[in-house]
Order: sequence, then C-alpha cells, then structure tokens
Amino acid sequence: MKKSIVVAAIAASCAGPVFAQSSVTLYGIIDAGLNFVNNDGGKQLYQFQSAVSGSRWGLKGSEDLGGGTSAIFQLENGFSPFTGKLGQGGLFFGRQAYVGLSNNRFGTLTLGRQYDPLVDLVGPQTFNQHYGALFSHVNDIDNSDDAFRVSNAVKYVSPSWNGLIAEGMYAFGGVAGQFRQNSTISGGVKYAGQSLTVGAAYFYARDPATQFPDGNFQPNTTNLNVSTTGVFGYVGNPSNMQTVGISASYNIGAAQFGGAFTNARFDDANGVKGNTVWFNNYEIWGQYFFTPAMVAGLGYNYSNGHVDATDAKPHYHQLNAVADYFLSKRTDVYLLGVFQQAGGGAYANIYQVFTGQSTTNRQFLLRVGMRHRF
Repeated sequence: MKKSIVVAAIAASCAGPVFAQSSVTLYGIIDAGLNFVNNDGGKQLYQFQSAVSGSRWGLKGSEDLGGGTSAIFQLENGFSPFTGKLGQGGLFFGRQAYVGLSNNRFGTLTLGRQYDPLVDLVGPQTFNQHYGALFSHVNDIDNSDDAFRVSNAVKYVSPSWNGLIAEGMYAFGGVAGQFRQNSTISGGVKYAGQSLTVGAAYFYARDPATQFPDGNFQPNTTNLNVSTTGVFGYVGNPSNMQTVGISASYNIGAAQFGGAFTNARFDDANGVKGNTVWFNNYEIWGQYFFTPAMVAGLGYNYSNGHVDATDAKPHYHQLNAVADYFLSKRTDVYLLGVFQQAGGGAYANIYQVFTGQSTTNRQFLLRVGMRHRF
C-alpha cells in the first residue's frame, strides 16, 4: 500500500489563510534476481540484476487549487538494489522529474523529464511493458520499453472522451541559435474500452544519441555490414530517429492477448550521410491467470531491418516465456526465459544492458527473481 502524507494541516499551521488539501505519496519497486546467459562473449554468465521492473523510488504529489484544477509533480529515481548505483546514466531523478497542472475538464499539462507518447500509448499493450526490457523488441530499438526518457519536455494529455485520449509532446533542444537541434516531437491517441485497448503514436527526435545519453546508442563504427556490438551497432550516432507504432490488447475472462507493430528509422546512421537504417518490429503475446495469484505467459517477437549503405538485412526471432506467482498484492516471485536467434549476418544479443553479444547467432537467458512494491 502506498504511503500518503497529508501536509495540509502543517501548511495551515504556518500561515493564516486556509489552504486547499495537499498530499505527497512515497512509492517504489525493488526488483532483484539472478540471470543466466548461455553465451555472453563466448562464456556463460551468472549475474544479479533488476529486470522485470527497474528498481525505483519516487515522490508524487498534488495540491487542489479549486474548480477541478490541481498542481501536480512527480520525482522518480532509478537505482541498482545490488550496488546502490543510480540508473539512467547516473541522474538522481533519471526516471521522471516534472511539474504541471491537471484539470478535470481540460486535461493535464506537464513540464520536465517525462515519458513520450509512444511509451505512454503504445507501450502498455506490449509484453515488455508487462514483464520488462528482456522481452522488448531487439534491444528496445524502438524505445517502446522506455530505454530513455525525454528531458526539457512539455507534454499535454487530454481528458478521456468515452475511452479515447490524445497526447502530444515537444522537447526543446536548448542549443542557442539552433531551435531544432536536440529537439523531440511526439503524439498519439489511445482507446481503452471494457475489453479492448488500442494505441498508436509517432515519435521523432533529432540527434538522439546526444539527446538521450541514458539510451542504448553507441559510438559510430566503420564496420557497417556486420554489427559486433548488438543491433545499435548498425545505428551508431544518427542524425535523427523516427518511430511509428500501433498496439492492441484484449481481455477474455482470465486470459489476455496482445500484439504490436513498430517501425524505427535512423537517418545518417553511423555518421554516414544518406545511410538510412530501419527496423520493423512485430509482436504477439498472451497470458493466462490460472488463479488470482498465478499467471503465465508466452510471447513472440520478430524484427527485420535494412542498412542502406551495405544492403545488410539483419533479422531477429525471439521467444519470451514467464511464470509469475504473487505472494501478496505487493510481492511476487517469477521465472522467465528468453531465446533469440539472429540472421542476415547478425549476432544474437537479447538486451545489451543485461547481456553481452553472443559469439553465434543464438542466445538464451533464464532469470529467477523477486519483486516488492511499496
């Protein structure tokens, strides 16, 4: 259960006027587990890491301003439960840091470091948003699993119209005399009905490797044909990134099914003018609650790409499986497995943050873990 701290009484005791009620909530997740990888640079790997849910703690709060309007904020920190190190490139509030206004009639406007509309609207219907980055489309090439967040952003979320919402974002680059440099624009819509949920969104970022240092981007390489550093080795430091995506999920009793398609495109990849690299990502998944405390699921991802400069056609098949048992509403233990087979000259690399690249076109990962929410 989240802990709410009501501060209205304190505020009232410090000043004469009567203040509207305010609240601050402390929350978090600690996810810890052991990974086994059959081929990490030619060797077996055993390693403790977070995976299903990035470990985090945060503060979020609101102040009722009257007339259906509230001032809101959220600060969220990512960390490793094994080392205590900060996540997201060492940023103290690297997961989220924003302030804004919310109105029941007109929607919500926020300023700061935030998730983009593709993550908000397309991501929740993917398997990786249920069970973490290991299930993402090859190394989260499309950012549907929020490998990076967007800083310096203004985001608007509409109120719901019979289950339909719209969302838009613009991030300023902050470079003097260069309005578009390091900028981001994104938007999308989502429908959430009783059983069916569908989301679609577009994302465009200039200079993404510079703008998102906490992402999976890598330095440029001269070897454009065969990546030896994972799928982002084909991309390097591009001039821009564009992603379009659509996803859907459907509930039938104790079962839930979902699917997604995204296209991620990178221009001037690896610093080569005119070298466009793109990846299409396809996904289907399903899960079933055998009891309220026990759920198991299975998913399949396929990603195929093209490198204009060399006509390379890397592709990746990935099978994802999970069994999750809830000891309580806040604590669960889980077992998950991932198998990836690459082709088109590519080496297997399930997710470069958790595994090194395989020396072959195949890689297998098994994880057992525990997660606690507070």
